[in-house]
Amino acid sequence: MSQLDAHSPIRDACLAMTGPERIRQLETEGFVIIGDALSAADIAALKSEYETLPMRPSFFTDKPAFAKIPPHTHGPETARLIGNPQVLPFARALMGEDLVFMHSFYILSHPGAPELEYHTDFQPFGSTYSQWLESCPLRLRVLYYLDDTGTERSPLKIIPRSHICWHSDAQPYRRYKDHPDAVTVPLKAGDAFVFATRLFHGVGPNTTEQTRGMIEIDYRPAWARPYGPVPNWSPEQLRHVPTELMPMVADRNRTDFAWEFDTERKAVDRAAPGLSPARWENAET
Repeated sequence: MSQLDAHSPIRDACLAMTGPERIRQLETEGFVIIGDALSAADIAALKSEYETLPMRPSFFTDKPAFAKIPPHTHGPETARLIGNPQVLPFARALMGEDLVFMHSFYILSHPGAPELEYHTDFQPFGSTYSQWLESCPLRLRVLYYLDDTGTERSPLKIIPRSHICWHSDAQPYRRYKDHPDAVTVPLKAGDAFVFATRLFHGVGPNTTEQTRGMIEIDYRPAWARPYGPVPNWSPEQLRHVPTELMPMVADRNRTDFAWEFDTERKAVDRAAPGLSPARWENAET
C-alpha cells in the first residue's frame, strides 16, 4: 500500500461531499479538497508553460523554487485556471457571485527542500512581505497540485479549525515549528486544496528524488477589499486573461459598495440564503 493510499481518509471524505457539505467543511474545518480539478492534459500543459517561467530562489533554498512573476501573466494556461469550472462555482457558492481575483503564484519544491513552519496567509495589518495584498478580511486560497505528494514529497500540513480560533495563540502573524494537532494531508496530482487564509498550515520536507509543483490562486468577495491599495495589473499582465474573466481580474481594489459610513443605516430588503444555517443542508442542485 502506498503512503497516499494509507493516509487518504480526509481526502476520500472530501471527494464524497455534496456542495453544501463542502461549504460546511470549509467553514468549520478551514479547508476542502476538490479532486480532479486538473486533468492529466491540463497538468502537462501547465508544466510545459512553466518551462519558460522565470524562477528565483526562496528564503529556504538557493534553487529556483519561486516564480519571479505571477504565472497568469506569463501564459494562457494559468490565466484560464482563474476560471476553473471545477473550483470557481464552489468559490461563488461559498462567498457569493461577485468575486475578485487577487493573486497567482507557482512554487516548485526540489528534492531536499526543508520543512516549512506553520503560518497563515493572512496579514490584516499589512506586512513588509506582502504589503496590503493579504489584508483582505475574507479571502480564499486554492492550491493546485501538479504532482502527487504522498507523505514525503513536500506534503501539505494543516492545523484544522485554527482559522476560527479567537485565542491569542492564533494571531495570524505568528509562526510555529510544530503543533501536536497538526495533520498531514497527502494530495494527488490534479487535486485542488481550497482553504481559508487564516488556517495555520505548513509543508513537510521533500525527502524524495522528485520535484513537486504547486500553483496558488486567490479570490475574495468584492466587498472584502484590502485595507490599503494594492497594485493593479497592467494591460501587458492581462494579455493572457480570457475576456469573460476580465470583470473578476481587472481591478484588485474593486469593491461593490461605498465605504463611507452610512449614517442612515439602511437595511436591505431581500432574501439572504448565504446567511442561513440551511447553507449546510440544502440538497445539491
